[in-house]
Amino acid sequence: MLASVFVAYTSRSGSTAEVAQAIVASMRKSGLAVDIAPVSQVASIPRMTAIVLGAPLYMGRFPKEFHRFLALHRSALEILKPWCFVLGPTRTNPSDFEAARNQAIKQLSRYNWFCPADVRVFGGRWDPKTLPFPFSLAARLPGHPLEKIPAADVRDWGEIDKWAAGIARQIKPAA
Repeated sequence: MLASVFVAYTSRSGSTAEVAQAIVASMRKSGLAVDIAPVSQVASIPRMTAIVLGAPLYMGRFPKEFHRFLALHRSALEILKPWCFVLGPTRTNPSDFEAARNQAIKQLSRYNWFCPADVRVFGGRWDPKTLPFPFSLAARLPGHPLEKIPAADVRDWGEIDKWAAGIARQIKPAA
């Protein structure tokens, strides 16, 4: 039987969606059947071997639709113990990654029933040209701190592939 995985994510400017697609590609390369959807389009979680969830941190918080997804799908997520990836830092400083991980854990701890198999923080992408509303509006305000942040993309595609392949190795023996 082919092990199956469901990847659900939320993305505002497309960066987290691109990482979710890379995870799917890596898992398919490992021989897994993988479905993918934005959390806003998930009415119910399909019966799967495993689930991977992805969300960006914006100013230390997950988007509201990610919180709604967790609350709506509590019963399935309690059983599946999903792997989670978080996009956060746009600099490669280890302290930025540690702070993002702490913030992600804090956000997830709001759900005392939620016990993920892993929470991995990956570097993110910051592009002032692709900011979603209301951040795009704020960035145009004179003197706003967002206007001073240079564009950056610190997503480590090799590390993302390695993480996804590691999950695939854990899932395949169970199939």
